Amino acid sequence: MQPLTIAKSTIIPFSLPLIQPFSFGGNTITERTGFYLEATTADGLTAKGEASPLPGISKELPKKAQHDLEEFLPFLSQWQVPTDREELIAQVKKHKQLAACCPSARFCIESLLFSLAAQAKHKDLGAFLGAFLDDVPSAALLQGTHQQVIAQAREMKEQGKTIFKLKVGDRNIPLDVKKVQDLRAVIGKDALIRLDANRVWSYNEAVLFVQFAGRGQIEFIEEPVSDLKQLDEFYQASHLPIALDETLSSDPGFATHEGVKVYVLKPMVLGGVVAALDWIDKGRRQGRRTIISSAFESPVGLSVLKALACLTEEPSGLGTEAWFKK
Repeated sequence: MQPLTIAKSTIIPFSLPLIQPFSFGGNTITERTGFYLEATTADGLTAKGEASPLPGISKELPKKAQHDLEEFLPFLSQWQVPTDREELIAQVKKHKQLAACCPSARFCIESLLFSLAAQAKHKDLGAFLGAFLDDVPSAALLQGTHQQVIAQAREMKEQGKTIFKLKVGDRNIPLDVKKVQDLRAVIGKDALIRLDANRVWSYNEAVLFVQFAGRGQIEFIEEPVSDLKQLDEFYQASHLPIALDETLSSDPGFATHEGVKVYVLKPMVLGGVVAALDWIDKGRRQGRRTIISSAFESPVGLSVLKALACLTEEPSGLGTEAWFKK
């Protein structure tokens, strides 16, 4: 099949409100803003990619994402997009101008290219990437006050959710302990809890939390300690599987530590579809689980993440979808 030629491309700003404010890492958002990159090929195929840096998590600001997309448009019009998966991956990896873009812009551009190639092959994106599944479940994302978390958990349980993700890391550790204990009571003994501490706690605080909260039903804990050098020490003291998220892009050397059992991948932050594919492959070779997680992408970005999640065959961290107004 002949490569695809991009005949037209445009950058479209977007803003989508959330049903309620969402707080993380000292930041609170009430809407998601960013940019879509839309392109049409010479034979009429159309696709979009999304660049939406997440405040407090992404290294770049939205202006940088917009700038990089604008700078890349001339190269996009020159790109002969192969419809073979491996050939496209190879092209992406060696494209110097694409490598110079910030992570969210790379995710946007690569999402667009892979979506166009999948369409040309008359496949959905997951199948084009090599997934055998059409869908995977997503963990329910819980956030807010104690009462809000419990109410959300009760509602999600009634909807059939069996995996729940809870943000912890309060300096008042008994509050987080109480939240976990009450959550167990609501979701039942067969459900699982994923915790995310966002590197807020010291080693002593993290160990104290586990001692009082217990390990029951906790599937893993993300980024449990502020000092990454104490990851193994925390694992030996707690026997809780550790997941790494933001650390994978900032300090990837810690990914091979003993206690790290799970890679939580945010392609918008990692820097693209191909970067996520590489981490998925690395996880398989090392015997570690890989989970696709959201950086609060809009439905455009989420569709790409869902395809990648099917490739991992693990329940995803895409519960952010429920926070958008319909």
